[in-house]
Amino acid sequence: MMPNHFKFFLTLGFLITLTTSGFSQGVSMSPTRLFLTGNPGEKVTETVILNNSSDKDYVFNINVKDWKRELDGNKIYSEPGSLDTSNASWISTFENTVSVPAKSTQEVLVTMTIPKDASPSALTNSMLFFTQISTQADKAQTQNGIGIIALFEFGLHVYYTPTGNQINSMEITAIEEINDAFSKEKKIAVSVINDGNIVNDATVQFELTNTETGEEIKLDSKAMSSMPGTEQVIYFTLPTSISGQYLGVTIIKMSGTNDLRVGEKTFDF
Repeated sequence: MMPNHFKFFLTLGFLITLTTSGFSQGVSMSPTRLFLTGNPGEKVTETVILNNSSDKDYVFNINVKDWKRELDGNKIYSEPGSLDTSNASWISTFENTVSVPAKSTQEVLVTMTIPKDASPSALTNSMLFFTQISTQADKAQTQNGIGIIALFEFGLHVYYTPTGNQINSMEITAIEEINDAFSKEKKIAVSVINDGNIVNDATVQFELTNTETGEEIKLDSKAMSSMPGTEQVIYFTLPTSISGQYLGVTIIKMSGTNDLRVGEKTFDF
């Protein structure tokens, strides 16, 4: 048994990564995505605004990483320059850290230097992270026992789109029923490919109609975003009580256009 006169101090630190506009501590970032364009050899700059409405000062370290999406849409991060679509080496800021005092706003200039030999057609991307640096005040709160320091970081998507890229297009490549043996859930998997040459944001809908009774089941729509040439699979969980023959219809509504993509398939549940 451990002697009771020993006292241990344990500090747990972890990061909460945010790619939305802000977090509950009162700090927000705008925008959360930069779409930069230009010709090879040009330099372009955009402003990112950090707003701190809290009573606490924050300091952020600035660093960049590569990233891509898996089939299910989740992001996977890797070292800068490790992916073929990386533009990490093109990005710079004036400082490696930024301080945002309480009740203040701070501007950060993000510069992209497009290489002279950049592809005239390939879209590139990276993620610029603003990672909170722990302060002495944060550490002092943990000195009386077990403590947790929750550090936050913002992820800023940075895209480079060549000036000639303007095709906004997606296609449905498959609609399949998936049976999860572990959870016993029935799901519909809709496979979608971005066959355009720009980043495409879209809403994917799926609804079912009983071919005998006319009963309609509309499932919650899903949002997606994809790079050119990449495929994603969108999953819709079906009601556990579903039974009979249904016509399934999926509709993709792409942002920036009135074009729709519609696919259908008959299912026997």
